[in-house]
Amino acid sequence: MKRSRDQLVGLMGIEVVRFQDESAAFDEVAARILALERGDLPCMTRLLFGGPASLDQLSAILDVPRAAVAGTVERLTLAGYARRRPDAEVQVELTEHARDWIERIWAPLREEGGRLLGSYSTRDLAMMSAFMVRARAVQERQLRKLRKWLALPSSRARSPHLRGGLSPAALRRVQLFVEANLEQAIQLGDLAARAGLSRYHFARAFKRSAGMTPRAFVEARRIERAKQLIQHSQQPLAVVAHAAGFGSQSRLTTMFKRRTGFTPAQYRRGKPPTGAR
Repeated sequence: MKRSRDQLVGLMGIEVVRFQDESAAFDEVAARILALERGDLPCMTRLLFGGPASLDQLSAILDVPRAAVAGTVERLTLAGYARRRPDAEVQVELTEHARDWIERIWAPLREEGGRLLGSYSTRDLAMMSAFMVRARAVQERQLRKLRKWLALPSSRARSPHLRGGLSPAALRRVQLFVEANLEQAIQLGDLAARAGLSRYHFARAFKRSAGMTPRAFVEARRIERAKQLIQHSQQPLAVVAHAAGFGSQSRLTTMFKRRTGFTPAQYRRGKPPTGAR
């Protein structure tokens, strides 16, 4: 099925978000394997590619407080991943133990990614490279704005979790659980357990953080899963309904039309071409 420009742009946006989610999930699991916090990984990356550095240098490069860097270095040292070099200025470097683990965890991504890129022409690679440079610039501009928000203690942007919302880590745990279990029945208690709260307090905190109820969030993620399956597979709609967690095709049709304005069958045919929400 030939897609319009708007459809392709929308699809790219979805895939970028999904790639970011998968990258975050990968790093979360990698940190658990290494017995570290996920926030420690950027420090390891900097030491891997940039060589030995002092706490002050790491703090400046990573744009995090020196105390936080010191905590990360302490964890890396205790785990045997880093050691201090008694140079003119005390510096930290990765150990061979750390490099071995980094190779075991991330080398397959590098190798398979290299093979994947090898299947594209030089012209395609030049276009992708240009896109990534410009897309990164967009993200960096938004990152600078967000950091300014963090500098304002009373900022409304921070109010959701400062005034009873979930912490970023708890929200992420809930989101990852939902994505991994969309085809299953997801109970409020299951989500509350990931945040370490009672069901009542979790429901209120989640809505403050996500801007919607837990039920609405799960439903929205199921609709997105259904969209992906409908667009990129020829599976019968009954199978799509089960894989997306709707249980039946009729339930999928009802919820899909309520959310998007048209049925799954119309969406698969690419009709109506406009008006999708």
